[in-house]
Amino acid sequence: MLKDELIKYYYPPNGHNYNCAEAMLRAVNDYYKLNLPEKMLYSVSGFGGGAGHDLLCGGLQSAIITLGVLFSVNGRGHDSELLNQLTDRLLSEFAERMGHTDCVFLKSHYHVPEHKCESVLVKACDILEELISENIEHVNRFDKESM
Repeated sequence: MLKDELIKYYYPPNGHNYNCAEAMLRAVNDYYKLNLPEKMLYSVSGFGGGAGHDLLCGGLQSAIITLGVLFSVNGRGHDSELLNQLTDRLLSEFAERMGHTDCVFLKSHYHVPEHKCESVLVKACDILEELISENIEHVNRFDKESM
């Protein structure tokens, strides 16, 4: 499951200590065999902690990036009605289940020092995995070949 990959990257006792955004994108990259370039994985480093300002959860930001990689049309999001729908569903279902999408709220309600925001990220993984599996037939042809 995607969340097992996430925990491998997020939870320090497992050997890694990536922030929420980094752990999510690395987990997605491994789980779905996307073969994203290493520099793309670096690109989300600033999203941790709600972009360092307690805004939108970094794990959700990387989940949205994943949807873009998988469901954009010719690399353009505005050409994909499905991408817009999936992004909306990701955010609304997450907010419904967790109470909010902003890091400041999530940390105040779910952060546990020894596990950080693991429960928040696991929920984001569950929703993302569900959305992808429900729409697998619409994944970009390039990505289907690697999955």
